[in-house]
Amino acid sequence: MELPQIVIIGDGSFNRDNISNIFKLKSRGLIITGPHVLKKFGGEIESALSDFSYDTVIVNEPTYEEAERVLAQVGAANHLFVIGIGGGKTLDIAKYVGFKLGRPVLSVPTNASNDGIASPFSSLRGGKYPYSLKVKPPLGVVADVSIIMQAPEGQINSGLGDLIGKITSVRDWHLAWKEKGEYYGGYASKLALESARHALASAEGIGSLKLDSVRNLLEALISAGVAGGIAGSSRPLSGSEHLITHALDVLAPGQGMHGEKVGVSTVFTSYLYGLNWGKIKSSLNKAGLPVSYKELGIDRKTAVKAITMAPTLRPERYTILHKMGLSESKINEMLDRLEI
Repeated sequence: MELPQIVIIGDGSFNRDNISNIFKLKSRGLIITGPHVLKKFGGEIESALSDFSYDTVIVNEPTYEEAERVLAQVGAANHLFVIGIGGGKTLDIAKYVGFKLGRPVLSVPTNASNDGIASPFSSLRGGKYPYSLKVKPPLGVVADVSIIMQAPEGQINSGLGDLIGKITSVRDWHLAWKEKGEYYGGYASKLALESARHALASAEGIGSLKLDSVRNLLEALISAGVAGGIAGSSRPLSGSEHLITHALDVLAPGQGMHGEKVGVSTVFTSYLYGLNWGKIKSSLNKAGLPVSYKELGIDRKTAVKAITMAPTLRPERYTILHKMGLSESKINEMLDRLEI
């Protein structure tokens, strides 16, 4: 098991004392962030890192090409730690770069859009496969609620959609154990599922950006990432609902945020498992998230093609979609019934 050693969540937690306690040796570091984050929070970054010398690299795209560019740019420098400051995609690049350099990574999220904050996975576009690469979990997470509350509303409540996906991903994992003999970790599965339930209980508060509810969302996202570290794979975090999302990324790039697509896709996959899909759809609505592919700007033909394509993206990762082998007509019938 590889897990974060330090997790700090709180108002104003990204500060000099916390960062200096995490990296006690006043060594040179590498800061990876985005242009908008640096412009908006440059003062906070400078203050929190005032005990250190560091280089800053700006990243613009969540791609392998961008991550490799960073490595080429800093490879000869002697950075002893990496700090990723930004959204999920910036953190994915930071984790990838830290992994390649063999350096500890500190994750400092500026929004709550997905469960990559504390997970040992990096999801970057342009690679051989449209899904996450196993790296290492961050050494620590500093989630400053005062910073995250300044993110656009969609970048906060999208995290709920990503967490809702655990409702079916853990069932896909159990199905693979039952029918294919795949390793199944009961504790990691329960932790991921409890993370989803914890966030679901705050769905309405997340939608209205209540401080306590957003903090609950952050705790749940970090706990879900830890579940992936315990499992040693993304199995408890990503199942049939994520395969559909990855297919949508291929067929309709840029349409909707990751968590939004996962949330709608979970309505579909929860129906396949005979779960209370209506309650899931209602929770998405309470949080102000899209409740249909149409609301995401994705037409019916593309949605059907994505669901058909989904199991082919990872034929080795057995899910309910692999088991059922749905026809286009059956998918259309289900989408009509679910009104998604």
